[in-house]
Amino acid sequence: MPVHPPSSHSGHAATAGAVPAHLSARYDVAEVRVELPRGPVSLLTVRDTNALVDAIDPAQFAADERFPYWADLWASAVGLAAWCESPGSLARGEAVLELGCGLGLAGIAASRAGALVTMTDFEEDALLFARANALRNPGAGRPSFRLFDWRSGEAPARVQTVIGADVAYERRMLLPLLETIGRCLLPGGRAVLAEPGRSIGAAFFELAAENGFSVRRHTRCVPWRGREQDVVIAELRGGEGGHDRA
Repeated sequence: MPVHPPSSHSGHAATAGAVPAHLSARYDVAEVRVELPRGPVSLLTVRDTNALVDAIDPAQFAADERFPYWADLWASAVGLAAWCESPGSLARGEAVLELGCGLGLAGIAASRAGALVTMTDFEEDALLFARANALRNPGAGRPSFRLFDWRSGEAPARVQTVIGADVAYERRMLLPLLETIGRCLLPGGRAVLAEPGRSIGAAFFELAAENGFSVRRHTRCVPWRGREQDVVIAELRGGEGGHDRA
């Protein structure tokens, strides 16, 4: 399941499709190919994410701590995408909601597996990239896209499965994330989250257990940027949202 290095694009045709002008006009766009169980996925990415960090407005960051995590492709997303395409993980027609979709890899994988996918993110530009990436990959189906803030108290969809990669990374957002999962799961549903073994991830799973979720974890080894990285895949079931909310 290797991840191939970026290739250069400046608005011309890419290997798996054209780079949308609205992306190439604003970003230095690169292409990354990720090998998954159902075949390669071609992703448009931001070549230099450090440039995005340098462009952060300090006043805006102080108010909302926005950081362009969405613009990078993380090992957790590769691990979750591989899980989505593994036999028996998702059923054809299963309703899936992705939280924090970023570039869209896991949502694309879930869609290729036959699920009915809604991708969400807090950042509008992440959704632009995710939509473009879904369009450039044959077999990615027709996922829907929605701007969504976990703190809103809303449920963008009620689904059988919630997925997310590297979504438990800020302590102040752990409870809103857990509450969002509870609101979005249909009775008997599950959340499948991937994270790279951080202590804050472990804290989130402890919080989930304290709030009535059962948590089962296993580790998946992901080839990543020339080395092997362990990714924790955790399945959460139960909780208030998964028990009795119709």
